[in-house]
Amino acid sequence: MQPTDRESSEAVASEAKASALPTTAIQIAAYAGVATGLVGTLALVAITGRPSDTTILLIVLAVTAVLFAAGAAIGNDPRSANQRLRSVLWFAALFGWGAVIEAFLVVVGVDLDGRARQVLSAILLAAAAVALWVALRRSLQMIGLFSGVFGVLSAATFPEADPFGQPDLVAPTVLWWVFGAAWLALGARGIIRPGRTAVVLGTITVLVSPLALAVQGSPSESVATVIELWILATSVACMIVGTRIGDRAVQGLAIVGLLVGVAALAGDQLGGSQGGSIAAVVVGIALLAGAIWAIRASRPAVTEPSSLGPPPAPSGLPEPPTG
Repeated sequence: MQPTDRESSEAVASEAKASALPTTAIQIAAYAGVATGLVGTLALVAITGRPSDTTILLIVLAVTAVLFAAGAAIGNDPRSANQRLRSVLWFAALFGWGAVIEAFLVVVGVDLDGRARQVLSAILLAAAAVALWVALRRSLQMIGLFSGVFGVLSAATFPEADPFGQPDLVAPTVLWWVFGAAWLALGARGIIRPGRTAVVLGTITVLVSPLALAVQGSPSESVATVIELWILATSVACMIVGTRIGDRAVQGLAIVGLLVGVAALAGDQLGGSQGGSIAAVVVGIALLAGAIWAIRASRPAVTEPSSLGPPPAPSGLPEPPTG
């Protein structure tokens, strides 16, 4: 007796659940091993007194090498959970590599000050991030790649500290915004993967970067207005892009930016007087009412089923019997 389709699907599902249990146990053991090993390493360093700079470099280098080697040992296992473990290990190794860079510069005594040292560290970290992303196209590696490239741009353009005044952040802010927009476009076109992670990172960058101008003390009224209009225009653009590519995360972030931008702009421009406050209430109600009317007007018509008989059969199929 041949099994039915339902029995076959239930057997496949049962077999999948059974095979998932050992994988889950392996994942638990691996993550617990990573946490325990790191804690043990830190505890060992703590009880040995103050280690030398060379000792710290060797310890951090060994931890980073173990994390990278463990991820490489997993290989191209087709199971998603194992690739996620590989991604986590390599993401942690990227942090370790950053610590290795700083420890190495301290040990060798590289005579670099200010921006040159920051640019060198950022380039070395970004190079590792690029290599890991090329080897494994997952979200954590995309975050590492984005952070590495962003770090290089920031180190190269961020103004030097000025003891007599606030640094001018206009140029780096514009560059950050352009970088976020470019990252969003590359992710939307599928040039860099995973695309969804790329578009979310780009959206966050273009929405948040204008706020950097607000940290320069108390911005003037004109600067505050520019920031609010910038965020508002960016939010509208992201809303359109999110709708075009069908990404709800981008749309959600754009909605938050839209609410913040409009609220701040309305508060600054209309909230300073009684008349302006009344105007803000009237404009808000009018916009909301207009949106609700447009929603109801664009609602698709619901066709009632015909009471004269059953609907015609699809083309190519026999007509159902009548009577």
